[in-house]
Parts: sequence; C-alpha cells; structure tokens
Amino acid sequence: MIIRNATRRDKKEISELYYELHPIEEKENKEKGLLVPIEISRIKPLFLVAEEDKKVVEFIWAHFIQYGFFKYGSIDELFVKKEFRGKGIGKRLVEEAVRKLQKMNAKIILVGTEKENKEAINLYQKVGFELGKNSLWFYWNPKKKLSK
Repeated sequence: MIIRNATRRDKKEISELYYELHPIEEKENKEKGLLVPIEISRIKPLFLVAEEDKKVVEFIWAHFIQYGFFKYGSIDELFVKKEFRGKGIGKRLVEEAVRKLQKMNAKIILVGTEKENKEAINLYQKVGFELGKNSLWFYWNPKKKLSK
C-alpha cells in the first residue's frame, strides 16, 4: 500500500467513503437537499480587526467550513494588545465573529485555547462558549517525534 497526496480526481471517491462513514446523516441530508459533496466543499476565511487612532490593536481570524452535512465555524486566532485587554473590545470582536459565522449558517462554532490561558477561557465563557462534554479536542505536540 502506498500513501500519497490526494488529487482532484480522488474527490469523488473520497466523497463516497465519507458518506459510508456517515450513512444516516448522509441519507437524511441528501433528501433535504442539504448535502454538500466533498468535491465542492467550502472554506471561507473571516478576518475582523479593531482599531484605535487608525491603528489595528486587535484581530480575530475565523473560518466557515462546509463539507458533507457539516456547517461549522472555527475561531482560530484572537489577539488583543496588552494595553487594550480588559476593556470589552475582545468580547465585542468575538461576538461579531460569532454573528457573522451564524449568518453563514454555522451550526456550531469551535474555539480552542491553552488550558493555562485563563483570560481567553473567561472571555469565551462570557460570550457563551462551553467546554465540550461529548468530545475531546486532541492536539499534536510538534516537539514529539512521530512513532515509527
């Protein structure tokens, strides 16, 4: 067996495998016309900034992702300059990103942060994010070597 990069020619076969993985949802969503085949999946980036005196002092980077029957958003980066933290601007930025992702029909919005980053955790909880109860987020630590 070989492992290689997927090509455009592979997309139809990937879709068929994907639908085998999710047969019930695939059937229901296909019947409702909600299914977006893998080969025409969409990822749309969303960037928002906050500025003070015509200088960007905060930004948020998010994505709307649609494939198969999934439509979700992810907040990938949020940065607030230290002197602007604690003033509610970050909260407003996150809320605006959530509104825009909901307008794109995201059914769920995911965000991740380091467990030690209490400021970020508090911010996301104030906006209404909850820690997942039915799933785990795993991450790969690039300092570790891949197993052979």
